[in-house]
Amino acid sequence: MSEKKNAHTTTRNAKTTATKAKETAEKAKDTANDAEATVKTTAKTTAASAAHTAQAAADKAQVAAEKAVATSRTVAAQAPKKAASAAGTVWMAVKGRKVLTAAAGAGAAAAGATVVVLRQRAARRRRPLARLTGGRLGV
Repeated sequence: MSEKKNAHTTTRNAKTTATKAKETAEKAKDTANDAEATVKTTAKTTAASAAHTAQAAADKAQVAAEKAVATSRTVAAQAPKKAASAAGTVWMAVKGRKVLTAAAGAGAAAAGATVVVLRQRAARRRRPLARLTGGRLGV
């Protein structure tokens, strides 16, 4: 009789274990379904975020390109003006070369005259020995 009870208990335990295993499998299936839904939602959100970021980057690149084009147009428009200004400055220097040459000549003549006058004054102040030795001896 004890064998009947053991067999009956073993069968009952096996059925209970099988039922528990079935319940666990169903819970695991539900958990997997929930995880799949979460992954799909996260993937959609991430894709939308990436698309938004790419759009923002494209907009920034377009704005930068427009600024670069505007700057290059400004530089291209100002280049002839700067060249004309430099050419005008050079032309004024060429036209004024006679005035510059005359002023430089007058300055050189004035400097030469000043040197001559100063040497004469210095020679007058020296004593005869200093004059003979070129100022090396005597004062």
